[in-house]
Amino acid sequence: MSVLITIGPTQEPLDAMRLLSNRSTGRLGTLLASVLANAGHQVVALRGTGCTVATGELEREGIRIVPFTTTEDLRRTLEQISTTEQVTAVFHAAAVCDFYLPGAGSGKIPSLEGSLTLTLEPTPKLLPKMHDWFPKATIIGWKFEASGSRIDAISAARKQITACSSDVCVLNGPSYGKGFGVLGKEGHPHHCEDREGLCQFLAGMLL
Repeated sequence: MSVLITIGPTQEPLDAMRLLSNRSTGRLGTLLASVLANAGHQVVALRGTGCTVATGELEREGIRIVPFTTTEDLRRTLEQISTTEQVTAVFHAAAVCDFYLPGAGSGKIPSLEGSLTLTLEPTPKLLPKMHDWFPKATIIGWKFEASGSRIDAISAARKQITACSSDVCVLNGPSYGKGFGVLGKEGHPHHCEDREGLCQFLAGMLL
């Protein structure tokens, strides 16, 4: 079975030297790719160049690494793969940067000019496009919620599934609390205590 997983952060340039990103390390996605490969799947691992976890765990038989940088780069890569690969499941675990600077130049913004005001725009959401790109695949999205209660986090996950035509949502963050929840289109989320348990559960969903 061929599966696709997006891993780590996107990076959006502010100029030729500076960038906008997030704190994603790529650790969870790297572990998931390894678990899926161990289960016998052929894994296409789209890995953000901003990952701080070493590529060593991905450099093995059964995993093909495809690097990406910006959100637009990731979008183009996903669209291209959708035309050439028969993918049965997509795990969109990448932490896409929420904002970017349109028209970021190739030079360096001089700091000697003093204060700087930038107008950032929201990056396009990729999860809503997955169903159109991979209509026969099971689509698994992620939802990190920082405010509210666990009930609020579960509600946000359900809204994501509906809005994005995805099949499963992995939810975590301060709102959910310790561990991870895995929510399908119906019922209550399955709780996983840690990354290892989550990855094993997600791999088991493909059996």
